[in-house]
Amino acid sequence: MSSSIEPAVPADFFHIAALDRISWVQTGLPYIADGEHIWRVWCEYATVLVARHAEAQPLSESGDVAGALVMFPTLTDELFLHKIMVHPDARGGGIGSELMRAALRRASAAVLLTVDPDNNAAVKLYRNFGFDVRERIDGYYREQEDRLLMVHPGGSAP
Repeated sequence: MSSSIEPAVPADFFHIAALDRISWVQTGLPYIADGEHIWRVWCEYATVLVARHAEAQPLSESGDVAGALVMFPTLTDELFLHKIMVHPDARGGGIGSELMRAALRRASAAVLLTVDPDNNAAVKLYRNFGFDVRERIDGYYREQEDRLLMVHPGGSAP
């Protein structure tokens, strides 16, 4: 599957919001997708990268958006990687890794993210990209949803 990584444009927000609704594996806890209204704002005012699906056939509701990433500044002069996602039909081709490398190359400051501490595959993947655990936060979202806060120095990608 061929794709290109590029900054999102405001017109992408419906396709990215659709991708957000279908990308996440259900864990038994209710998943709340980010709404179309916030994707519209992020596409214009945050770092939103998309992987464009180059095939003739669109990927359901997400159109030509096979993957997306959103990262925004924090009050601590760091960046927060809020979400990275790949369409289920486009997984396994390196799109997520390409999105991560592109984001880290653009990062002018340290990059933070959170991850479920029991998601060993994701923790290992983020470590391979140069992230380290800053702290564990129990009950981060809900009482039963713990997270690791991980940090990358920014400005480079493996």
